Amino acid sequence: MVDYSSLSSVLMDKGLAELGDSLVNFLYSAAKSRVLGKFCGERVSNKVLAEALRRAGLRAELPRRVDVHVRGDAAEALIAYAWVSNLLRIDEAIDFLASHLERRLGEGEFEASIIAFSELLKLIWERFK
Repeated sequence: MVDYSSLSSVLMDKGLAELGDSLVNFLYSAAKSRVLGKFCGERVSNKVLAEALRRAGLRAELPRRVDVHVRGDAAEALIAYAWVSNLLRIDEAIDFLASHLERRLGEGEFEASIIAFSELLKLIWERFK
């Protein structure tokens, strides 16, 4: 079994990142559908997730020289870990993202998405500690 005693071990887990990829896209699609009032299927870019991870103050937990893809995977891994560890429920995550998206869409979808995910990552980090 993998030791998840440190944040770094969670962020660098490739299996969690793979699960997190699907989970993040689902959460974002459901939240955006709620905000727009119509169904949509969206993918969240690594650029959004990497920047959200940085703004959440978690970038320092990764090795020094990692690219946007690895940083995006780290955000996905943390979100997946939060779900499988019962730190975050699906409905709670959708409500949280929708709330932040709705308040920030005037700033553009890219920026609103970064803010929503950075706030979600901060919430997860608080619960992880």
